[in-house]
Amino acid sequence: MQRFVYALLLISLCVTTALLSGCGGDQGEQVVARVGRVNITETELKQKLAELPPFTRQQFQGPEGTIDFLERLIEEEVLYQAAERAGYDKDAEVVKNLEQMKRRAMIQAFYRDEIEAVVDVPETDVEAYYDEHDEQFQRRARIKFRHIMTNTRGQAAEARRRVLAGEDFASVAREVSTDASTKQAGGLMRSLHLGDELPNVGIDADFIDELFAWKVGEVTEPLRSEKGWHIVRIEEKIEAGKKPLDDVRDQIVQSLKPTKVREYYQETLAQLKERHGAEINEKAFRSQPRTEEELFTLAQETDDPLDRLNYYTELVFNYPEGDHAAEAQFMIGFIHAEELNNYGPARNAFERVLSEYPDSELVDSAQWMIENMGEASPPFDESDVLSPE
Repeated sequence: MQRFVYALLLISLCVTTALLSGCGGDQGEQVVARVGRVNITETELKQKLAELPPFTRQQFQGPEGTIDFLERLIEEEVLYQAAERAGYDKDAEVVKNLEQMKRRAMIQAFYRDEIEAVVDVPETDVEAYYDEHDEQFQRRARIKFRHIMTNTRGQAAEARRRVLAGEDFASVAREVSTDASTKQAGGLMRSLHLGDELPNVGIDADFIDELFAWKVGEVTEPLRSEKGWHIVRIEEKIEAGKKPLDDVRDQIVQSLKPTKVREYYQETLAQLKERHGAEINEKAFRSQPRTEEELFTLAQETDDPLDRLNYYTELVFNYPEGDHAAEAQFMIGFIHAEELNNYGPARNAFERVLSEYPDSELVDSAQWMIENMGEASPPFDESDVLSPE
């Protein structure tokens, strides 16, 4: 039944195509559907499918899935044409949303092409990172090999004789090996590290360790395991040590680039602000402010830490040189640290006491708080800090 439906749909598509460009005509621009005067070509259909995330694309595999996806494109086009005919292209909200989408798309494209794409990580930085992070690039000893497993030492020795006489190792393995898991692959094992084991074929860590004594290309003497006798040809051997820089260069670049991009972004942003005359009118935020004494009194009289924080912040913002500015700045840090447990903002506030009010009597207390936040209660309380006025 599904095949019958699919055949009808295919015939329908071919009829439509024949009317437009001829079914089986120009394969590059074959029309697979039409909505009014809008054609959906085979190329467009493939492009739309390719744009889907891999997981979603799996839902539209095969002819039936492709037609299902095409139906969705038709549905979208029908609704779009209906909305356009109804005048929604001039709707105020639509126009506003389109403008916002345009702004975001332009900003994203600018950031991608003018910031991320132009930032390179200098080779000197890559080499310095590589030299300073030895532990990050260490690799374990690894070995890859083929093996032939037999029941007796004599059988293993005979297999080795044949290989050394010129027969292909993989062919001999397919013929005589008793290891069903690797026989058809010519005895090829996955890469193994020192300390690994293969219990299904009786190979333990000591067996793997012994293999490291052999060179690449060599065929071992018969070796005993719990499951039988083996001969092994070493395919690849990598000693323990630091990975070569060339092997990890891309990894290091990807690790360092985000920081470089952020730095370049900040530099570019500063230049753009200057070029475009960007500035904040701080007077707008200081219009009709409360007096310094009023703010200080409000902060002292309220029990809510967030309200006190707002009063102290407003005081410092409007009266940075005021009589209570240093005390208010200290209390911003104190409230963050002791009442809100916000140690990042607290540290910033205390550091501002040190930088902005170096002559204040609270400098030592601010330094103590920076060094001891979260460890113990400070040797003072709020009443020690605030002016008695």
